[in-house]
Amino acid sequence: MKEWTIEGERNQEGVAMNVQLALTGAYSTSSASSATGTTQPRTADNNQIGGAATSTAESTKDTLSLSPLAASLKGPSLDLFNKLKQNERTLLSGLVDSGKVTGDDVNNVLMGSLKMARSTAFMNGGRMFESQNRGLFARAATVTADEMLKATDDTLARRKELVARLGELDKNGQGGSADYGEILRALSGVEPGAGTDQPSAEPHGNSRATAHLRQTRLFSPYYMKLGDPFFIRNGEEEAASNKLKEAGVSLSSLTDAARGMAEDNVADMVQQQASDRAEIMRRNGG
Repeated sequence: MKEWTIEGERNQEGVAMNVQLALTGAYSTSSASSATGTTQPRTADNNQIGGAATSTAESTKDTLSLSPLAASLKGPSLDLFNKLKQNERTLLSGLVDSGKVTGDDVNNVLMGSLKMARSTAFMNGGRMFESQNRGLFARAATVTADEMLKATDDTLARRKELVARLGELDKNGQGGSADYGEILRALSGVEPGAGTDQPSAEPHGNSRATAHLRQTRLFSPYYMKLGDPFFIRNGEEEAASNKLKEAGVSLSSLTDAARGMAEDNVADMVQQQASDRAEIMRRNGG
């Protein structure tokens, strides 16, 4: 993960904080001396914090207070915020506290980043589905529902495995390793040798793009509605992204953090579309 900067100042990850965020709410942190720390329960239905703290190696505790950002984060945006690293959360909270951006801006840019990550996961998943199943694409008109469902499960399982491996490398500080790069390449749907023992899906005389569109419609569960808001940022989200860029925030870092959530979201969507497609195929005798 890249360091985040704003106006030339660096936010280091080595901050003496060990704060566990609650499942809901976003908080600002401050330190006070204490030999021990206890966490007081959070009221689930009114977003109030009685006070919470965790002991650090230096016997300090991080007290949690409701920040201006907390009231603005909702649903998936809040989930993504809680997946960010401590210095990234601190940066976003600081920008809101300073008045350079609003809480709604942060909510919108997080939602927009998740949508971009979903779009990437969907397009790369479709490419992987085709790459792993060239034999099926070569006989697309005769593929059965069971074959399509198994191919879908295999693709989703492979993507889940790769994302889990990325998470382990990140956890071990190997985000810039050669292994990490290879996994990213595999997630893009261009794994070396994938499907090379099977016939190409491209019929003679047609462009690859035309062939893909024509054949994918027959049985692939990777199909997207034009302008689907599940994937496409709206005007407010795009404007908020531009505003945070101007404030020095790396949006690529946000999108990287959203990768796991996006893959899960897309997997749920693709599984449902595979089930719908299988029903149609079976009605048509497939």
